[in-house]
Amino acid sequence: LVRALIAARDNGCHVINMSYGESFVHETGGRFAELASEFVERYGIIFTTSAGNNGPALTTVGAPGGTCSALIGVGAFVSPSMMEVEYSLHQSLPATNYTWSSRGPAPDGHMGVAIVAPGGAIAPVPTWTLQGKQLMNGTSMSSPNCCGGIALIISAVLAQGLRYTPAALRRAIENSAAYVDKIEPWALGTGLLQVPAAQKRL
Repeated sequence: LVRALIAARDNGCHVINMSYGESFVHETGGRFAELASEFVERYGIIFTTSAGNNGPALTTVGAPGGTCSALIGVGAFVSPSMMEVEYSLHQSLPATNYTWSSRGPAPDGHMGVAIVAPGGAIAPVPTWTLQGKQLMNGTSMSSPNCCGGIALIISAVLAQGLRYTPAALRRAIENSAAYVDKIEPWALGTGLLQVPAAQKRL
């Protein structure tokens, strides 16, 4: 992981997704969380990471996404149209987070889940599975979805010749996120990612 961070810095990466997480004992995060925070502050690299798939109980967020405020922990959202296409539902259900999407708060009181993004995707899979596509679910899907949205925001900002800081970008994302009725704050974070609205706030 440390070598990967150094490679990201050396190659001028603007945003990194980490679709993994693990349980933790100490909320201070550890060596990787310290390094990730340093890379955000010193090099302006944005990190999105999975909040975890251990919900629906409170304080189920994993490390590093839910334990380090420098990283953007992403929960898994599912919309009525996603349910219809991905699960062949005949009856429309309200938008919600997946029940298994991890919830905050982190043990130190941090929200844990900063934002939510779609947590299901029909994606290509390795050829050895003998099938071309597969339905994938998890915060490992919502985190790269959010990362891609942030990459679009950064691309638009740079194309206009503007500058941004990680703090300003995160503030724009969180302040423009859409509230979704009947999803508790510890699962929803600040809301559902809204790319055009966030870009306008920078």
